[in-house]
Amino acid sequence: MFSWAQLLADRVCALLPVAADSRLASAVNFFVFDFFKVLTLIVGISWVAALIRGAMPMHRIRAWLSHGRLRFLGYPAAALFGAVTPFCSCSSVPLTIGFLEAGIPLGVTMAFLITSPLVNEVVVAMFLASFGWKTAAAYATAGMALGIAGGLVVAAMKVERWLSPWMTEMRDQPCGCGSSGDTPPSRLALGDRLARAAGESLSITWKILPYLAVALLLGAFMHGYIPDDFFARFFRKGEWWSVPVATLIGFPLYASANATVPVIQTLVEKGVPMGTAMAFVMSAVGVSLPELLLLKRVMTVRLLTLFSVIVLIGTTIVGYLFNAMW
Repeated sequence: MFSWAQLLADRVCALLPVAADSRLASAVNFFVFDFFKVLTLIVGISWVAALIRGAMPMHRIRAWLSHGRLRFLGYPAAALFGAVTPFCSCSSVPLTIGFLEAGIPLGVTMAFLITSPLVNEVVVAMFLASFGWKTAAAYATAGMALGIAGGLVVAAMKVERWLSPWMTEMRDQPCGCGSSGDTPPSRLALGDRLARAAGESLSITWKILPYLAVALLLGAFMHGYIPDDFFARFFRKGEWWSVPVATLIGFPLYASANATVPVIQTLVEKGVPMGTAMAFVMSAVGVSLPELLLLKRVMTVRLLTLFSVIVLIGTTIVGYLFNAMW
């Protein structure tokens, strides 16, 4: 889907006066590819989300998810949707913004945000091939359970007030579509709907573009300059403290779930306990400094801290469980 972005990244790296396998080339390739990939997702998803908001009775959907008798089904539904969307932590941010802007409850949105980078069909298939069906099923279950639990915690704490002022203003728009126009989108002609949705998409993209650039610069540096086996020697013995330490070390890193299975396999082959390796990579996948920089546009520091703590505690628990099972 993004082969054109990879081709562009390869051509940019070919212009550098360094070897293709150097750390600088690896960092630049990562930045160019992810920048255009995430930028395309932001524009495209924001545009589609704006169209959907204009065509659907968002007030009814919000009421069903917030106050209906079946409202708790929204959490597993959001986690399941996150599990079938192959996004990394940064790529899931545009859809998260769309959910929040549409007025979807914060807890339900958080269930998607936590699950989306952790679980997808590709990573489950890779776990199946590398470790067998029990490990694959346990990983998928743990990822979705973490998302659902995190969403329920956020909902119980009622922390919608911790959204950023910009996002709060967007959610408070009468039409529920993030537009201040007087005419509801559902009453506009198709061409006007497309134009209004495009305007909303570009507005959102422009506001978070600086955060995207800074986040991916940080991610590119870590990708290019931190060796793959740097952490293996710290976790070989399997002391009780190795799981929370592995979680904390993985926290600032930025990785895609699809790239973590070989990392887990390598760590396990080097003697790192399965749960410790799992905690390390789930922490790196589930939350990262680049992702937090992107989310800073829509969440306050309090909410970002809560999100991070939920993921870190959850991945630590998963690590201990996997160590006990394997």
